[in-house]
Formats: sequence, C-alpha cells, structure tokens
Amino acid sequence: MNVAITGASSGIGKALAATFARNGHAVLVVARREERLLSLCQELTAEYGASVNCLALDITAPGAPQALFTEAVRVLGKVQVLVNNAGMSPYLEFRDMNYSHLCQIVALNIRSLTELCYLFMAHMLNHGEPSHVVNVSSVGGYAPLPRFSVYTGSKHYVRAFTNSLNYEYRATNIKVSALYPGGTLTEFPSLAGQRIEKFAKKTMMTPEQVAETAYPAIMKGKRVIVPGTMNQLAVLMGKLLPFPLAIRMMKFIYDRSMEPTPPTYPS
Repeated sequence: MNVAITGASSGIGKALAATFARNGHAVLVVARREERLLSLCQELTAEYGASVNCLALDITAPGAPQALFTEAVRVLGKVQVLVNNAGMSPYLEFRDMNYSHLCQIVALNIRSLTELCYLFMAHMLNHGEPSHVVNVSSVGGYAPLPRFSVYTGSKHYVRAFTNSLNYEYRATNIKVSALYPGGTLTEFPSLAGQRIEKFAKKTMMTPEQVAETAYPAIMKGKRVIVPGTMNQLAVLMGKLLPFPLAIRMMKFIYDRSMEPTPPTYPS
C-alpha cells in the first residue's frame, strides 16, 4: 500500500513513517521542515530499502492540501493510506492566546485535515482498492485538557468527524480510524510550552511505541485506536465522569506533572 503522512518530520508522524516503510509500504512524508524530511527519507531508504519521498509544505497555506494531493498521486500513483497526523497548540489559557494562535490551530487541526480527507477519499473510492484513512486525535478528544481549550475542541471535532466517516463509508473499500495518543515523548510539549516533570515522563509513551501499537490496528481498520494503558484510562475517565469532575481531575494531574513555559510556536 502507498502511504501519505502529514506532520512526519518528528514525533509520532516520523515513527509511523518508519513503521510503514519497515513493513514494505511506499511512503510520502510531508511537513514544513525540509532538512528533517530529507534526512528521514535517506535514513528510511538506507535502512529498509523502502521507497520514501518527501514534500516540504505548510498544509495550512492556501491551496496546500490540493498541492499535497496532486504530488501524492504524481509520486505514488494510487494512494491507499492517508495519515492526518499534523497538529499543534500552545499550552495557554484561552484569554492568553492571540488570534494568530487560534487561526493556526483551527487551520491545521480541523480545516486541512478535513480537506485532505475530502480529496484523498474521493481518490480512494475511484481506484477501489482497500484503503485506510487515519485521523490523529488525542485523549483530549475524550478527556478535557486544561489550558488546551481550542486544541481539545479541535480534537473533539476530529473524533466526531472520524466516527461519522467510519459509518458513512462502512460499505466501501475505505476503513476510517482515529488514533488517540496521550502524552508522548516528542517535541510537542516543549513547543506547546510544557516542562514535563521527570516522574511524569515515566508514564508517557515513546513515538515508536505509539506507532507499533497503531500500525496493526490501522491495518485491521479499527475505528478507535488508543495506545497505552494510561491513555485508555484517560479516555475511560472522559467517558464516565461528569465534565466538571473530569476537568478538575485533569487539572490536578497537570499541575503536578508539568510546569508552563513560554511556547515556541510562532505568534
């Protein structure tokens, strides 16, 4: 199967690219940072002999999803797997965010993801081969995350949108999954503005662990993929507890496991 992955220059996206390449898939990796992508392509090609191509692109730019789709079809021909992994959010209370932050989060986490599904799923229906769409949400799609109001809202959208697509396309060649990682040992926390305490890091998964858990579930077309026991507990809490209690519990956990620092996303 041919695979396109966004947000693939680091973290979970990079780990998923390596997992797909190791399992014999041709991969197109997409992200803004060209140097990292070129290095990843060379690394995966050398290690696994895989066909790995890269596209440096800001998928929130006007026309970028269409440009990504066009390049994916040009390079890969038929695309059978789309992984919408790119996402971001500063760790700030809503009143401390500027309008640029809001636009960036919505454009990346919602608008671009939706447009890419629209483009690639029509292509998948047209070629008719078994296909998979994977939208990366977060445990925040179930459990409320303090100081992540817009991010949590966007991940609730991804959850609801993916569930609906899974139902609507149930009788087609396309399986639609949502991946719900929790705290992961990537650059996301430092970029967002979180300094994680050492004891808390011991409860977090590595990107490689997330990818290894996610890959077989994606190939089976599972609708909901929650890697790791701690993340499964967070999801269960979000399902069972009343919202006021759930968000207070998450704030209690966050206050003791991390310290806010200035986010390094562009303003």
